[in-house]
Amino acid sequence: MLGVMDIYALRRKVLVECQSQRRVAREMDLARDTVPRYLATPVPERQQRRRSSPVLDRVRPRLEQLLEEWSQRTTGKQRFSGRRLHRQPREEGYEVGLTLVLSELREWRRRRAEFYVPLVHRPAESAQVDFFEVAVELAGERRRVWLLLFRLMYSGRDFVRLYERQDQLAFLDRHVRAFAHFGGVPRRMVYDNLSAAVRRVQFPRRQLTEHFAALASHYAFEPSFARPGQGHDKGGSSRAAAGCACRC
Repeated sequence: MLGVMDIYALRRKVLVECQSQRRVAREMDLARDTVPRYLATPVPERQQRRRSSPVLDRVRPRLEQLLEEWSQRTTGKQRFSGRRLHRQPREEGYEVGLTLVLSELREWRRRRAEFYVPLVHRPAESAQVDFFEVAVELAGERRRVWLLLFRLMYSGRDFVRLYERQDQLAFLDRHVRAFAHFGGVPRRMVYDNLSAAVRRVQFPRRQLTEHFAALASHYAFEPSFARPGQGHDKGGSSRAAAGCACRC
């Protein structure tokens, strides 16, 4: 049984990257009849929710505290080891395995190594989506409604539609209408971590809602999500949203 992201990868390889079904089956170690089956039926099988680690949840605040303290005491050439980081909380009474500690250390180092570069958008490469509340005047009455903004990042073209509710039905309907309006589907779609698309954030991965995963699989686009609290990850549609809000 394939998971959501496996089905997405399979469909993208065939429908977007134009790889042969035989090659995809070989690279993904699948039976030959599996590829056409998921090309014809993009809806993923139901998946059981992955459980979080209670052990890691308990020790993570202490690990983060140690990392912050030790990073201020060392120079660029000095490095504290994962084994040292593992030993310290165990001496303090925490029961945690070395593998979990090493994983946390890798993620911490990855975050510190980040740097920012200007974004360059190619034709048909990406679009950004926002769903937010605005005030409109209808028949002399001022009302609060929800606006869905869809922006093509290369051309700057926008598609906007108002809805009475902020629900998944409106969110999915917005995509279908936008794709029909533009006459195509961008390769990558960028979102905030809104509940219509994301069931659970397990950073850096997301567990998608069932219907949104089916939509992405059907149209074979790559869903991409901004990090919580990182406004520079998705600035194009946010600036456009501000303009739309003022005009409404």
